[in-house]
Amino acid sequence: MKLQSLLIVAALAGSAGLSFAAPPDPVPLLPAALDVLAGSFTQPVDGLFIDTFSFVPAAFSGLVSVSLSSLSGPVSFFTASLNGQDFSYFPDLGDPVFSFHARVASDMPLSLTVFGAVLDADGNPAGAGSYTGSITAAVPEPHTWGLLLAGLVGAGLAARRKAHAG
Repeated sequence: MKLQSLLIVAALAGSAGLSFAAPPDPVPLLPAALDVLAGSFTQPVDGLFIDTFSFVPAAFSGLVSVSLSSLSGPVSFFTASLNGQDFSYFPDLGDPVFSFHARVASDMPLSLTVFGAVLDADGNPAGAGSYTGSITAAVPEPHTWGLLLAGLVGAGLAARRKAHAG
């Protein structure tokens, strides 16, 4: 899959310059609901682009959902990579949103790389546009809460036994 992506980049790079924007500031992931962190971003693009986003907090374990969609201009997505896991975009008819889910581990910083292009009427990479993205992270996982609850119950029972024994 990576070879296919590189071939697409090489073929398209001949017809338009590849745009590498300055890395955007880290996207803050803020509490959105119980056990859910969320963040969103908007990115201007021109022609072919590869954008890499980092997130704060930088590392955690759990299920992450990513959604990308064109905001202005005819932005097309080709692939995205979340912590080294690659996802290709094959849109359903009439669905302009590129979304995927991935499980990530806390041993590496959370990083999203997006590859795409703003296409002209002939399908060539040209012109400017922008896209928006959102990310949600379900942390901690439900079994973590179960372990925490079991630990609190165990500590409470031990304290009660000690109080009755003394």
